[in-house]
Formats: sequence, structure tokens, C-alpha cells
Amino acid sequence: MIRSRAWVPAPIEEVFAFFDDPANLARLMPPPVTIRLVRIEPAPPRPGSIINFSYGLGPFRRAWIIRLVARVDGERFVDETLEGPMARFDHTHLFTPARGGGTWIEDWIEYHVGPDGPLGALLDGVAWVVMRLTFIWRAARQRRLLSR
Repeated sequence: MIRSRAWVPAPIEEVFAFFDDPANLARLMPPPVTIRLVRIEPAPPRPGSIINFSYGLGPFRRAWIIRLVARVDGERFVDETLEGPMARFDHTHLFTPARGGGTWIEDWIEYHVGPDGPLGALLDGVAWVVMRLTFIWRAARQRRLLSR
């Protein structure tokens, strides 16, 4: 499991609206990772919506399809990967107002790269490092994008 917590200097309504738009994911990914929103059905996103992305690392591209499982306006949403770069990727996004202003953004991710066994454990470990670095990048990027 990965857990990340970052503060941004923007009100919770603005922060939630930013993350509620799947197209903004592209603005948070570190190079050389690219992601592009392909389709949301039904739109706007709500529990049950299927969100299709095109995901790539350098010249390699693949589909990443998620389902929005839960959504509480201004507080949280949860999505699960149906098809993508990992066998399992369940992501909970939490938003809470910070004392003194701004918003705390928390991400909880349960994942498994696959396959099972020692190779899978090794791949999960590598994925943990990559995701940890990604969330360090995202924390700085979120702060910049959501500054007043």
C-alpha cells in the first residue's frame, strides 16, 4: 500500500473540483509519463462511470481503464482499475480542510503489479519506489497548480 499526504494553499472546493476532472491527471504526471483522457461514460464522473485513458512511458502506450466506485462531493472519491499498467490498482482520494487554510490531499493506493510469487513481490517493490517518487513530484506540482 502507498499512502501520500500533501498540502496545497487552495480551498477544498477548488481542490476537489480540480481532482474531480480526470483530464487534470495529465497535468500531475512526471515526465516521461504521459496520460490522456480518452472518454468518460457517463459524464460528468459519478459512481459507476468508466474513465478511459491512454497511458504511456516514452514511446510505449496502453489503455488504462478505471471505474469510479464512490464519490462524496468535496470529501473523497474512490476508483479502481479495470485494465491498465497493474493487475490491481485501487485508489482512494481524500480531501480535508487544513487548519489555518488550504487543503490536505491524501492518496491511499492498494496495488499489485503481478504475477504472484517472488517475481511479483519484486515488481511490487519497484512499483512502490516509482509511485513514491511520483507522489513527491505530484505534491510539488499540485502546490504550484493550486496556488492562488
